[in-house]
Amino acid sequence: MLEKNAHLTLPEVDVPAFFKAELRAYLDELRNARMIERMDGSLTAERARHHRLEAFVLRSLVEDGLREEMPPERLLQLPVDERPIAARIQATKFREFISPAFKQGVQERAAQLKRPEHLSQHEKLRLRWAAVEARMAAHDAVQTVPLHSSSAARSAAAAMLQTLVDVTDRPIHPTPAEDALGNSGTTQSKEEPSVALGTSASCQAELPHLAAPVLTPGVSLIQGRITADSIAHQRDQALQQPEEALFSGEAKDARVERVYGHDLFGVAVRMTRKKKCNAETKNQLLKSVTLFVYITGIQLVTDIRPHHLEIFANAMAKTMPKHYWKSPRQRALTFKELLDDAKTIPDDKIGLEAGTIERHLTTIKSVLEHAEYEGTPVFGTPKVANLVPEDDRTDAEKTAVFTVPDVRRLFAHPLWTGCRNFRDRHKPGTKLFKDHHYWINFLLAHTGARRAEIAGLLVTDVLEEDGIPYIYIRANHLRGLKNKHSKRRIPIHPELIELGFLEFVATIKSKQQFVLFPAAVPAKIRDACLDPHAPPPPYDPKFGDNLDHVMRECLSRSLDGNPLRYSTKSLRHYVNDTLINARGKDGLTLLVSDIDRRDLLGHKQIDVNTGTYRREEKPLGPLYAAVQLLPRLISGIGLGDSE
Repeated sequence: MLEKNAHLTLPEVDVPAFFKAELRAYLDELRNARMIERMDGSLTAERARHHRLEAFVLRSLVEDGLREEMPPERLLQLPVDERPIAARIQATKFREFISPAFKQGVQERAAQLKRPEHLSQHEKLRLRWAAVEARMAAHDAVQTVPLHSSSAARSAAAAMLQTLVDVTDRPIHPTPAEDALGNSGTTQSKEEPSVALGTSASCQAELPHLAAPVLTPGVSLIQGRITADSIAHQRDQALQQPEEALFSGEAKDARVERVYGHDLFGVAVRMTRKKKCNAETKNQLLKSVTLFVYITGIQLVTDIRPHHLEIFANAMAKTMPKHYWKSPRQRALTFKELLDDAKTIPDDKIGLEAGTIERHLTTIKSVLEHAEYEGTPVFGTPKVANLVPEDDRTDAEKTAVFTVPDVRRLFAHPLWTGCRNFRDRHKPGTKLFKDHHYWINFLLAHTGARRAEIAGLLVTDVLEEDGIPYIYIRANHLRGLKNKHSKRRIPIHPELIELGFLEFVATIKSKQQFVLFPAAVPAKIRDACLDPHAPPPPYDPKFGDNLDHVMRECLSRSLDGNPLRYSTKSLRHYVNDTLINARGKDGLTLLVSDIDRRDLLGHKQIDVNTGTYRREEKPLGPLYAAVQLLPRLISGIGLGDSE
């Protein structure tokens, strides 16, 4: 049946014109990419070898047919060390050419040549084959013709392909049997037109370049200035893409193939949905993509090359300010403008931390891997380990941990012991203002909680059970939690009670307010304070960062410039370190079990038994005993008059 159908007269489709359009567009694109490599210094010996082997593989796919594995006799033509590389390129190209995205792209580009409205399967195969041949011809031409000679390159490609046609004595466009088997068959359509250049009148006309890339529905590429704002708009477009529809149950609705968009944000959003990332992880992943687009200008996964990852890593390590996009003006700047704006910044304020760089690079690698999983042809999965700057610090050294003497020096600052007035809280005096600046940081030192967890407390989160007052860390309409283990109850330290924390809560409650620290709520969501029934937003680690300026000043003044670089996060580490090192009189017995310490800090338990086979609300008694082991920090110091 197959042989019989292969001899039928099929509707004509102008394959020669399509081939020439493909060749011209792809050759120009390839030449430009090679020229950029030569000019920007990214053409390494390894990359040059990859280009040569890519041309070799494409010739194999044309001469030997589409197949995932290269024929042994052709593979033996290469040196031993290059054979595995060629085999990987062959497999990658094979998957690219049979992918739904490649097929769709071919048909969309063919549509610009006014092809018949309805194409047969045979015509679709011929068009795809022409696209493959055009790529082979372009790669061969670029390998043999100087880059500055565009017309010579096209002529060389045409001559090379014509020679191939003459030598092989078989149709350039395979029959369906050939395409299905990946090698030469014996059946040939007599009506099939020749593909030699110049045989069609339409070949003499100016032909269009490649069609636009496949994009996620609703997403458009940035055409002008690439700024944080314009990238955020594209990200929001990708976030609006619909979830993949479930099968309706009707046979007619069954989908064999699915074409996904090639835009970075579209792929990243689908990846977060596939992995069921929590809100914080999702935001971090999309932040990495935002930064990559901002620094490189690359918006499609199919455009990413290894040197783009190098550019990204180097920019983050050597030129990117540590603090960026902090104002609407900065968000409206391009990357170059941001760097110009940062020329006056001290050197110690330039360059991101090694861990941050690694996280951003790993995210882009994961996005590329997900694109490949979706069937999108990518250049390859890059190795990012060698792009991350070395960090000689141990994990413990990356965040300074308060000692008891240093944390007491901090809370001996006038903000907690008595200041001159509300506008000058860094000078000693008799006034004490117990507001969000006073309570939040002091609570952190006695709970080990994350700042966002304390800054986003509601009045109803301060409770009591069996005579033990406690803080209930749970998601609310102001902020979410970092993960499911973050939900917990923390007993209130006696020093907090002595300093009037419960009275502070009662005062807020008497005013019919339900947000404990409204001044700590980010201004952009402060209106949410009025709606306690709103759903919890994503966890935001920067929730409460409007306390940063005052806290940094307190650290600097209390600790002689803060040479150890303590931060708010250091208080959480301090609590954990103190509980780990709490020992009995023998100096060996642990006073706080690992289970209780993890429960207090909201960390995942280390084994299935303690993590699963326990009730959700942990007993307060053991936790209260642990909290009481934390040292008192300011009781007994001459305090000012509370206001």
